[in-house]
Amino acid sequence: MKKLAIYFIILSLIIIPGCSKKTSNPEPVQKTSNQNTTEVEKNEIMPNEFYEMMQGDERPVAVMIDNDTAAARPQIGLESAYMVYEIIVEGGSSRMMALFKKHDIEKVGPVRSSRHYFLDYALEHDAIYCHAGWSPKAQADIRSLGVNNINGIQGDDGSIYWRDYTYDRTWHNLYTGVDKLFEKAKNDKNYRTTTDTKHTQYLTTETDLEEGEDTTNITLPYSNNYKVTYEYDSENKVYKRFVNGGAHMSQTDEQLTAKNIIIYQIYNFNLPDNDNVGRQDLKNIGSGTGYYVTNGKMIEINWEKTSREGRTVYTTTDGEELLLNPGNTFVQIIPQASTITLS
Repeated sequence: MKKLAIYFIILSLIIIPGCSKKTSNPEPVQKTSNQNTTEVEKNEIMPNEFYEMMQGDERPVAVMIDNDTAAARPQIGLESAYMVYEIIVEGGSSRMMALFKKHDIEKVGPVRSSRHYFLDYALEHDAIYCHAGWSPKAQADIRSLGVNNINGIQGDDGSIYWRDYTYDRTWHNLYTGVDKLFEKAKNDKNYRTTTDTKHTQYLTTETDLEEGEDTTNITLPYSNNYKVTYEYDSENKVYKRFVNGGAHMSQTDEQLTAKNIIIYQIYNFNLPDNDNVGRQDLKNIGSGTGYYVTNGKMIEINWEKTSREGRTVYTTTDGEELLLNPGNTFVQIIPQASTITLS
């Protein structure tokens, strides 16, 4: 009996620390720089502000967002972006690039490194491109294309990035703020902070797709290990976002949603670089078909991108330019080999 009692005492000491990791109370924040922890606050783009914001001449800021594994989630800042591009990267996971026209957002991340094909979409928005490191091809392309960038692990640029270990203690914990990025671009980098690029593809008021097909559930597999789904919330007229079956949450403790979703498939393949780690390349210069989903409806669309700098033009099947509802947009660029479902 004594041996049995000792056994249960030892077992309890092993089990209790393991269970404590599942608690919802985060550990105290530890920093590796002199940045102060920013309080996470909801910073939404309200519909009545959206059209006016998109017509303004403020230059956008584009930030690479980590999404490699569950350790990178929950992120912060995606809920405040006017557009988010999600594209596959090595290992079958995805990475995101979030675009901001609001420059008062104090915390965005986790921030991750550049992949060269994201540059194509930063360029078409005339955005200041922000990242933490780069692949060899992304590094070469940033230089050759003259991309205005702010690198979180290079020189003085790193002073506006900081570590926050609240959610992860490995490498999925680097953050920055759009406010700091914009000030760095303006005061230290001497980058242009206004743009002539106009976002004319937005409606002034919300409109339903009268000819569209009812679409309340969307399944988008990026790989066998990573799948994005959306479910329509008819009360709020947005799509709730899920990752691998679980609600995709923000650090604001709210589930991420999309007003508009653009979906199309592009052929991807292993990039033949010297590292040989499965980095991807895309056949994204060209044209194809896809889908536009909003307010519970879906229509088929066409897309065309004629150059890396050129804007991707989305058109309806009758040749008219696609006009988006005011509100945020997720652009889901899916591997061609995947089977997507809209129902």
